Amino acid sequence: MYTHTLKMFYMNFVMLRFIAFRFQTSTTMNSMFSYEKVVVKEGYGKSKPNEFSECHILLCVQQPEQQASSDAVSSIGYELNREIKVVIGHGTTHVACTVDLCVLTMFEGEQCRLQTKCSSAVSAAADTEFLTLEVTLLSLFAANDLHTTSHQEKLMRAITLKDIGTSAFVAGNISAAFHKFSRSLKYLICAAVDNDKSCTGDNSLSNGTSSDDSSHPVLLANGGALDQNMCNLTCEDIAQLTCHCWLNLAACQLRYQNFKMAAANCSKALEIDPNNVKGLFRRAQCNMNTGCEHIAVTDLKRALTLEPGNREVMRLLNAAQRLSRESDDKLASAMSKMFQ
Repeated sequence: MYTHTLKMFYMNFVMLRFIAFRFQTSTTMNSMFSYEKVVVKEGYGKSKPNEFSECHILLCVQQPEQQASSDAVSSIGYELNREIKVVIGHGTTHVACTVDLCVLTMFEGEQCRLQTKCSSAVSAAADTEFLTLEVTLLSLFAANDLHTTSHQEKLMRAITLKDIGTSAFVAGNISAAFHKFSRSLKYLICAAVDNDKSCTGDNSLSNGTSSDDSSHPVLLANGGALDQNMCNLTCEDIAQLTCHCWLNLAACQLRYQNFKMAAANCSKALEIDPNNVKGLFRRAQCNMNTGCEHIAVTDLKRALTLEPGNREVMRLLNAAQRLSRESDDKLASAMSKMFQ
């Protein structure tokens, strides 16, 4: 009797563990792309996708309580109800980035329900619609891990992510753009370790183009084949790309009115290129919004020296000087009252 009871207890315990595994719930710690994931069908194998992996997925909308709005569905960025191939990390909308991050946690063959926000609201008071998606990872072709990627492949990934981020920013997908610029910086910083091996001191790319924002088309993963010419960058090219990424991050943070962090990222860009007018202008915008008008005036005067005919700089300088005078007048008035 005791043996039978013990056996039944063990069987029930195993069954409960099986059910808990199949319907496990997890929540991300990433505040920008927070989601809740429930596994409804376990996968197989020991490997999961990594960034730049090519994956075949099936994505469906699951709204049991209410029908998803057309705006919510259109915000996904991936096709629904059919098998699609995606490159992990290349999503250009808030939802697509969240799906990418979710797929990174999945085994091949796994199916899960994913609840997430449709967008990252600029205002905390803004109404945010939620989506419930069913995600199935049908197959994957893993990319090289960061520690096994070559110097040139790191640069290719950095350029790819930077250009995808630029496209997302232009389309108004600020959270996706911020994510891409951040990831691009990661690869640029890692590639900088190999500078001594790859940099030749020449200030041009091997194909004769420059490292300006408009010189690189969007580069998509193609099974590991790399365009060697596009990746043969010099130390100066890498520095300029890094500078642009810091400034692009600041532009995203300005959209979210995160002025202190935006100013800090502008300063990082200006450490690389002290004469960058865009960096001086954006840092001045941040300082004007945090009560540091005097510092803003200094940056704008320097920017105007570098570009004397820049009307935007002149307009902002006039505004900064006016605010600075008003601040000085208030301080003088307050000080005079103290000694009356």
